[in-house]
Amino acid sequence: MFETAKVPTFKFKFPFIEKMKKLKEEMLSDNDLLFLLTYMTSLSTAHLSRDKIFNMASETKYSPSKYFRMVRDLAQKWHYDYATACELVAEKIRAERVKKLFNRLSNAISAGEPDREFLEREWRAFKTVRKDEYDRSLESLRKWSDAYTSLLVSASLISVVVLLSVVIYSVGDPSQTLYASAFGNFVICLFGVLMIFKAVPKDRKVHDYHIKSKEQALAGKISTLLIPAGVMLFVFLALLQVIIGNYEMAGYGFIAFGLATLPIGILAKVDDKKIGKRDEAFTSFIRSLGAIKGGAGVSIAEAIRRIDQKNLGELKDLALELQRRLSLGLDPKLCWERFIGESGSYLMEKLTPIFTDSIELGGDANLVGEIVSSSNLEMVLLRLKRDLISSGFVNLIIPLHIAMVSLMLFISQILTIFTEYLGSLFASQVGSSSGEVFKNMPLQGLNLGIFAGVPLELLAEYTFFIILSITIANVLVSNIVKGGGKYLYLYYSSILFLLSGILMLVVPQVVRWAFTLPSFVEVIAGVIIYV
Repeated sequence: MFETAKVPTFKFKFPFIEKMKKLKEEMLSDNDLLFLLTYMTSLSTAHLSRDKIFNMASETKYSPSKYFRMVRDLAQKWHYDYATACELVAEKIRAERVKKLFNRLSNAISAGEPDREFLEREWRAFKTVRKDEYDRSLESLRKWSDAYTSLLVSASLISVVVLLSVVIYSVGDPSQTLYASAFGNFVICLFGVLMIFKAVPKDRKVHDYHIKSKEQALAGKISTLLIPAGVMLFVFLALLQVIIGNYEMAGYGFIAFGLATLPIGILAKVDDKKIGKRDEAFTSFIRSLGAIKGGAGVSIAEAIRRIDQKNLGELKDLALELQRRLSLGLDPKLCWERFIGESGSYLMEKLTPIFTDSIELGGDANLVGEIVSSSNLEMVLLRLKRDLISSGFVNLIIPLHIAMVSLMLFISQILTIFTEYLGSLFASQVGSSSGEVFKNMPLQGLNLGIFAGVPLELLAEYTFFIILSITIANVLVSNIVKGGGKYLYLYYSSILFLLSGILMLVVPQVVRWAFTLPSFVEVIAGVIIYV
């Protein structure tokens, strides 16, 4: 008779997290708008009513779908006509492109234009606009990638100049100057990363589906162990060793972190290549599937069986597994979900439901296959252009990283050797009975301020943090330009951290061996005597 009172539930929302989620949606809004127009255009081939099309569009997970939900509610619950509802919702939309779309939709409905013709025209127009914007973003990325390399070289040279200035002529506290320089270097690197991130086309390659590909699933399992282990090893072998003064061990911390993340990085790289091949094969797969089903009138399972397996490429195993599951009479929705998840592809996650929903509602399979494959092909071709730029950029960043880290270690080690030698020389010669070497030399000629007043520990800390900031920046920018998944960051981090660690162990020893001052003086003296 009486309903039991329910305890109200409170949901705590963190403003920063909510803002980041909103920013992420806005960055991918152009992609979502393309997918939504593809979805609605495919649905229109089934000659559905306007109510049904708006209902289906409002239930999708694309970012503009919330506005279609508002239009649906105004039209179906508050009995506004669709033209007025679209116009009212457009006033509340901030995104200019989505706002104009709803205004055009309102005008088309008022003019009595058929929904199918309007949606198909908008879909084709938006593909052209999206391609043009992507090309312009790639051109901007090409210029900013060149600017980033120049910025990286300049930041490294500034760090070297500051280090030499402080060592040669120290005014005030050298630690404040070097710490300020290290922070400035970090800010410059961060600025370069942000500019690259702003310039790149906003596109995803790996989905966030709960079902993962084999490589993603394995990487997720081992990452829970290897990433914390790598961070702890880096902290204990590198960071703490620099703090306590045992800076010669810092290279082992870089190597340990690189080795810990290397297995995850290799899996991510393999998965990235497979996803690229699956996206390329998906174009012909979905087009052939629609053509066979529409032409022969067979089931999806039979249509997959009739597709030439030579054209499936990387999708062959997944397509055959999908065909077996559908043939066994399993739930088609679960079968397609498994197919999408195991592919690991963001494009397939977005485009496959468009095909299945449209076919289920009676859409023309041949036309739907052409529409979906066209949208997929557009994105694949644009990604190939991006890969051309990213491969050249990464191939440049790695040798540039080696050069910058080697230069920093080279200068730092030379200053350390000179500081140690002059300190021991003054201690053993000045004021002693054997100080003939300084007997006839004026005191101002010694320039006692050179290589003095800067502790060796401070030089080591400065070099360590400069190398760390350069390495982190190069890891971030490499994957940002590439456009891979989150685990691909670990692929570049394993390479760059390993290179940095090896250089930190090898370069100081080589410099100490080649530029040991007594041997250097003996060589110069021998050359003078010979001449």
